[in-house]
Amino acid sequence: MKCPKCQFENREEAIFCRKCGISLEINITCPNCDTSNPLDSSFCEKCGHDLREAKQAAPIDYSEPQSYTPKFLAEKILTTRSSIEGERKRVTVLFADVANYTSMSEKLDPEEVHQIMDGCFKILMGEIHRYEGTINQFTGDGVMALFGAPVAHEDHAQRACHAALSIQKAIGEYEQKIEKDHGLDFKMRVGLNSGPVIVGAIGDDLQMDYTAVGDTTNLASRMENMAESGAVMVSAYTYKIARDFFVFETVGKVSVKGKEQPQEAYELIKASEVETRIEAAAVRGLTKFVGRGQEMQILNTAFEKAKSGSGQVVGIVGEAGVGKSRILLEVRNMLSNDETTYLEGRCLHYGGTMAYLPVLDILRLYFEIKEGEQEIVIKKNMKEKVLQLHEKLQNALSPFQDLLSLKIEDEAYLKLEPQQKRERTFEALRDLFVRTSRHKPLVLAVEDLHWIDKTSEEFLEYLIGSLPNARILLILLYRPEYTHLWGSKSYYTKIGVDQLSTPTSVELVQSILEGGDVVPELRKLILNRTGGNPLFMEEFTHSLLENGTIQMKDHQYVLSRKASEIDVPDTIQGIISARIDRLEENLKRTMQVASVIGRDFSFRILHTITGMKEGLKSQLINLQGLEFIYEKRLFPELEYIFKHILTQEVAYNSLLTKRRKEIHENIGQANEQIYSERLEEFYEMLAYHYSKSENPEKAYEYLKLSGNKAHRNYSNWEAFRFYKDAIDVLTNMPETEENKREQIEVLYLTTIPMFSLGYPEGSLEILQEGERLSKEIVEEKSLAHFQVLVGLYYALKGEDLLLRLQYLEDSFKEAEKTNNIELIAPIGALLCTFYWWTGECFKIIDMASKVIVLLDKTQRQSEFFGRPGNVYSQLHAKYAGSMGILGNFEEGKVLLEKGIDFALKIKNLFGLGQLELDYGTLQNIKGDGENAIKHLQNCIRYCEEGQIVILLGLAWSRLGWGYCLLGELETARKHMEKGLKIHSDAGLQYHLSLQYGLLGMVHLKSGDLKNAQSCAEEALKLSQKNHEKWAEGFIWILLGRIFGKTRKSQDDKTEECILQGIKILNKLQLKPLCAQGYHFLGEIYTNTGQQNKAMKNLKKAESMFREMGMDYWLAKTDEVLKGL
Repeated sequence: MKCPKCQFENREEAIFCRKCGISLEINITCPNCDTSNPLDSSFCEKCGHDLREAKQAAPIDYSEPQSYTPKFLAEKILTTRSSIEGERKRVTVLFADVANYTSMSEKLDPEEVHQIMDGCFKILMGEIHRYEGTINQFTGDGVMALFGAPVAHEDHAQRACHAALSIQKAIGEYEQKIEKDHGLDFKMRVGLNSGPVIVGAIGDDLQMDYTAVGDTTNLASRMENMAESGAVMVSAYTYKIARDFFVFETVGKVSVKGKEQPQEAYELIKASEVETRIEAAAVRGLTKFVGRGQEMQILNTAFEKAKSGSGQVVGIVGEAGVGKSRILLEVRNMLSNDETTYLEGRCLHYGGTMAYLPVLDILRLYFEIKEGEQEIVIKKNMKEKVLQLHEKLQNALSPFQDLLSLKIEDEAYLKLEPQQKRERTFEALRDLFVRTSRHKPLVLAVEDLHWIDKTSEEFLEYLIGSLPNARILLILLYRPEYTHLWGSKSYYTKIGVDQLSTPTSVELVQSILEGGDVVPELRKLILNRTGGNPLFMEEFTHSLLENGTIQMKDHQYVLSRKASEIDVPDTIQGIISARIDRLEENLKRTMQVASVIGRDFSFRILHTITGMKEGLKSQLINLQGLEFIYEKRLFPELEYIFKHILTQEVAYNSLLTKRRKEIHENIGQANEQIYSERLEEFYEMLAYHYSKSENPEKAYEYLKLSGNKAHRNYSNWEAFRFYKDAIDVLTNMPETEENKREQIEVLYLTTIPMFSLGYPEGSLEILQEGERLSKEIVEEKSLAHFQVLVGLYYALKGEDLLLRLQYLEDSFKEAEKTNNIELIAPIGALLCTFYWWTGECFKIIDMASKVIVLLDKTQRQSEFFGRPGNVYSQLHAKYAGSMGILGNFEEGKVLLEKGIDFALKIKNLFGLGQLELDYGTLQNIKGDGENAIKHLQNCIRYCEEGQIVILLGLAWSRLGWGYCLLGELETARKHMEKGLKIHSDAGLQYHLSLQYGLLGMVHLKSGDLKNAQSCAEEALKLSQKNHEKWAEGFIWILLGRIFGKTRKSQDDKTEECILQGIKILNKLQLKPLCAQGYHFLGEIYTNTGQQNKAMKNLKKAESMFREMGMDYWLAKTDEVLKGL
């Protein structure tokens, strides 16, 4: 295309002259097809209409977008506007202005300024439109443009960066003209930022309303204001998305008006050599190539056929990110350069209007054309290479020169009509490839065919017809939505590249996260969110690493925050969003509504809320064909599932909040209508949808019902969360007397799973709120309940045990005065728990027996009285435990068996867990490790099934105690460490001392005296702090035993510790533990040669063990006595 001003010969698709910068685009409009043609055009380049009589286009009105928006872009906007109006989109905002506009305005006449800015605006329009950005506003001295809306692009940040660089380059050439004509330094500055906007209405005149979310627009404007003259400044958000494809220089943190914290800013320098995601991945370091053996085998077979002279076409088809480019890279690496010619072209996201774009890539590779190489050298090399193939290819030189925008000297070719030139070009390209393949097999690859320009597509169809007898393998990469005409060819093979299988996905994730094990929770998150898509897995994982969500701890990769708080990375969101926006409007709307239902959605629900009588099934079939969704099951009713949860999330987030709430409520109503006869099955779903709607009454109703359902199923975490959410809903509703009573009820319900879970985060606030509301409306029963539980909370967390114990005792006396069983039963059970910690077993026996009789008398044995476990069962557990630790093991056993039978009858997991824990503890004290293990394993099973965290850590530690008695010390240590971690992680203090003590005991038996002493000293400190007297006595004895091994010169210290332990235990009358103290004291005396003292203590222990039937310890004592 010859420039009408300077006569320079430009490429046919050029928009501006490379020499003088004049616009070649909007000059003559074809009256037949409305296409814009360069000024020197005699005929329309699209339809061939005679333009010699055509008039020049009307002048541009910068206030009217339809006046300056190219036709191809206007058509895209108008055909897709209905599907994007009122949606949330991720975009990149570009601001550009003249750096010295005020100075220029002061020096020049307004008409001259207008003329200069008119030329400037034409440059800005040309470059912005070239990358399919839309100019939203002319600011007098510049423009504001959006990339990614209203035309969605997955690479909006890249397009904006390309446009910014092109603007600065074009303005640099324009600047020379301004300096020459006016003596002024004319420069622009550009700012970019990426973020969300809400697209408003788009008029027929292309006027678009939008609302920035957060500071998307403001930050772009600030970047522009801070940019130096002639520079492009970008925010950290844009940099993060585009950094692989461009060269940036960090500016550091800069203060930005309206932002509390300084913001990272970067200067955009130039485009990097990286153009594709696969190249970017290669620069970072390619991940392991996994799961594509079958695809590679098919390609290898096709190549062998092509080598033998039977040309082949292979389509590698799959959605974005499944690894099409990676497969091509592996093919390329597989080929030998000496034996094969490999040429590759690429279609660009913004290249749909650039004729022959992938073909030009192939030609440049074939002729080895370097950037900036002189035209004379290029033409000489082309001629030599072409003639080496065959002299008949001489005629191909002119078409090749034409394609590459080189000067053509062949007058005959120049006189050809456009259609004739096109035919000559197709023939030349075909002959070049066929002739090349005769020397050695030729592999031609074209990537991203879904973005191909029309001319290149027509050439490929032409070339494919010539392949059957050529040694050519043509590999075409495209997405499922692209359609073509060569699918019926016998020599065409389609390779469908799908998501990776779960085992292969696991392998890939582990290869990305090298140097450590991936914990199951993190692995599950990545696999669930990315659905086996390799790109999504890489981007998602790297994003989590960069923002600190994935951290390395103890050689393991773990999550540092909740999965629900993790957003879709911008890179993935752009890919998915652009693909969704390319759908027909009805398909897109259906998919958005389905996304609100969830990743899984039933046809009946979707059919009900859309109200579509016909067409819904065909739309879903279309979405299946495009691989957005697939059928999950046909029976008992038709259900679909989104192929990727990320697709569902992006579709969901594209809807405005108001619209989402409406759909959520419609879904709730549809569920109530369709499943009215089995509504309990759908409580959780109804709670979710109404919680997301504007119907708090329904949200509260179903959240409470869901909590009750979860509690019945011993799903304590779920119950706790449902109740908490119900409280939040009530809190945001009008404050009425009824509302407050409802709050108290739900707060009361929350305390039940809360206790089992060991009072998780937020528990104290819930208890205090219940206490406050009970006082406010003078509800004495609930007030007493919450006050008791506040006391229990502090006790469990290791604060003021004795103070809380005194409060409970006073409360019990008050309840007894009024014979209020509603308070007597639960407070009595709590007091037994407190007394167990302090070792006051006779108080337990007195309290438990009294309350058990009352429950038997009133026949209320099966009730829970607001406790997580059945009170009757728990009282038996503590009653039995006290009898056993006092030495009455058989009586304790009878009570435990009775309690277990009752708890099994009413199917109460908490009661069963408590009883089995205490049964195992008594067996350990007695020395019967085998039976202890059996009961503690039962306890663990019940606790895990019922999510009873408050008992689970204790059970694991005491299971370790059982294995220690059997001499299996390594197993014992692992179990004890696990129990200690569970208990500590829950923030529980009660009996933490005993857990440290038991671990110290295992270390002592294993000969690890350092760790034994460390554990014992920590245990002693905790037992004294928490007033756990029997644990303290046990630990003093342990500490003495440790000193006996480590301090040979300090026997008095050893003796002092053991005697202190015996003293505490004797005071509590805990005979089994006292007897063990005498046994160990006798051992110490034996080892230090004090035979009389040894004999006295050992005989005492022997007598006590025999009396209580403690055979294990009796055998141990007899063994020491024999040594005397």
